[in-house]
This record gives sequence, C-alpha cells and structure tokens, in this order.
Amino acid sequence: MNKLNIWLYDNQLTSSPNDYFGKVKNNGILTNKELADLLVEEGTEYKKEAILEILSRTDRIKVSKLSEGFAVNNGVCYARVAVNGSFNGATDRFDKKEHKVTASFSPAVELRNALQEVDVDILGVATVEPVIGKVIDSLTGEEDSLVTPNNVIIIKGDRIKIEGDDTNNGVYLINQADKSRSQCPQVIKNEPRELMVMVPALIAGDYALEIVTQYTKGNATLKTARTTQFDHILIIE
Repeated sequence: MNKLNIWLYDNQLTSSPNDYFGKVKNNGILTNKELADLLVEEGTEYKKEAILEILSRTDRIKVSKLSEGFAVNNGVCYARVAVNGSFNGATDRFDKKEHKVTASFSPAVELRNALQEVDVDILGVATVEPVIGKVIDSLTGEEDSLVTPNNVIIIKGDRIKIEGDDTNNGVYLINQADKSRSQCPQVIKNEPRELMVMVPALIAGDYALEIVTQYTKGNATLKTARTTQFDHILIIE
C-alpha cells in the first residue's frame, strides 16, 4: 500500500490553539526521465532511451489533440480545454485580448481509487519550515499558475520572511527543463506571512518557486538557512 506523509501546521485563520491543517510532505517532482528510470527498475524489455522517446511522443500527441478539442483520459487525469471570456453577440469573434483558451484537469478513476486506499502517516507538528500557501500574479490575478516576467508576484504563507546573513537567502524560480536557478532581483514587501517580489525576465517554461531564509518566529534567526519549495509549478508563457 502506498503511504503519504503529512506535517501539521497551526491554522492562523482561527483562534483555537488546537486547530491545525495538514500538508503533504513533498518528495519531489517526477519528469519523464525519472518515470523512464522507474520503468526500467520495475523491469521491462525496452531500454530507457526508447521508453523516454515513447513518453515524450505521447505527451506531444496529448497536447496536440487537446489543442484540437479532444479530451484526454490517461488513467491519471481527465483533461479538457475551455474558453474563458464573454462574447458580444452571436457574430463576435475570438480575441486573444478578451478571451483565453485554458486547460482543466481532474483526477481519473484510477487515481481517485488509489487515493481512497492510501495510508496516511502524520509526522507531527512542523515548527520551523516556511510554508508557501499561495502565489498570485499581480498583473493578471492568476493564482498558483501563470506568472508574468518583469512583474510583481504576491506570495502568501507563514514564516516566509527573507531574513538572515546567508548569501543564499532569497526567492528563486527554478527552470524545470534545465534546473537553472534565477533569483528574484527585488523584494518589495517582506513580512512573515506575505512577500511581494519581482519576477526576473525569464524565458517561457515551467518553474518551481523556492524560498531560502533564516527567519523564525521571535527575534532570533536560525543558524542555517531553511529551504522550502512551492507545491505548484508556475508557468511563464
């Protein structure tokens, strides 16, 4: 049986001292490369290179067919595309300034069934680790999704204030394709539960957001910096 580890965090939105919320311990992000490695470890007649090629081609076909209006059900999720925005009358045309094509995802039956059977282990109360709860693009209002280069994002959470003398302290965006790290050049607002930072001029791609800080509650700072990564992948188009 699969097992999930969760940490408990104090719920700052209520006055009850016994009110906590659970957060799944993130064990990392798996790309097609890691999935190919796992298939090889499990045992298969195919070489890793062939598996990786099949996975990549399958992703390309899924993207292509979704872009043509097909829905995709791959055993993990059910994906479909939709259009946001209002149309002015029956003869109005699609305008990228007014309308937007988006994708939505929901868990497939296999995943829903697996989650019903998963074993959950509570690790205890997390006391030091910063918690990133939400990332908002100040230009578009998008949450936990698209972010705009050379624009401010708002990060909400707990213990996320950038503090301490470690030269690595700061907010970073990590390109998921090549793992290059780009530090946000300016911290505009720096509070324990909210940051406002400037996104660098980054190329299009998928990015993980990471915070490195020595901040802890009270007047003291930690001897060594703590690192936390946001659970959602942010997208630059």
